[in-house]
Amino acid sequence: MTTARRLATHRANRRKPELGKYLLYLHFAKDAKIRKYLPETSRYSVNTLKNYMNRFTSVYVKPSGGSRGQGVLKVWKSDRAVFVQHTNRPPRKFPGVDAAARFVDRQRAGRAYVVQHGIALARVQGSPFDIRVMMQKEVPGGKWLYSGMAAKVAGKGSVVTNVALSHGRVIPVAVALRQSFGWSEERIKRCIDEMVSLGLRVARHFDTYQPYREIGLDVAVDTSGRVWLIEENTAPSHPLFKKMTDDLVPYRRIQYRWGRYQRGLHKRTTSSQKVHK
Repeated sequence: MTTARRLATHRANRRKPELGKYLLYLHFAKDAKIRKYLPETSRYSVNTLKNYMNRFTSVYVKPSGGSRGQGVLKVWKSDRAVFVQHTNRPPRKFPGVDAAARFVDRQRAGRAYVVQHGIALARVQGSPFDIRVMMQKEVPGGKWLYSGMAAKVAGKGSVVTNVALSHGRVIPVAVALRQSFGWSEERIKRCIDEMVSLGLRVARHFDTYQPYREIGLDVAVDTSGRVWLIEENTAPSHPLFKKMTDDLVPYRRIQYRWGRYQRGLHKRTTSSQKVHK
């Protein structure tokens, strides 16, 4: 392969940088049909946090980069006081927004964070849950496919649903919705269908930035039954679905599609090398 061709191949294979939470919010807000699912999000500053606290009952303060639940703080108002809870630690009480904001700023320690409107998550047996929706491609350059979803129930006393961090559990989505809302099978199906449609639209829109092989979406259903898009993960966990022992079909499908993609990628790379020799 000539030097010029090597440089051209290198440029073609270069990946753009991963978008942080705020830039992802702006990227998906460009699509009007996705925008309505997004909780309001801003870059962190003390003034922004105070503004959100004056407008919303609760907010989340999160690291701008991928955190897997680490470093997340929930801030909420109750009985004329303000409470701040860091992941699964006990909440701390403050007399007002200013004192709470100073504490949050110390926890942040100068790192890039975002402030996000807090969603009142639906609960199972008193614990909040959100839903991981898995989207994958079977072959490089192929179409997006829905592979499965699982409800992540937070461990006791945790403000994050990350299963490992909160010592939570994974259950089928239909079970979580039935236990939380008492919905009929038809109502549960409508909610699941809405999340699948959202997942496909988000995945396709993500490709306008750069293509990925799989995306794990964290979707919430609030206490009124409304669906929200909380986060997008470009390196989602497969073993999460293995924890749903009552139904391993999604896990097996995810593994199958991952393997098929890998084989297709290897075949494409091998063919390209032969052509350029």
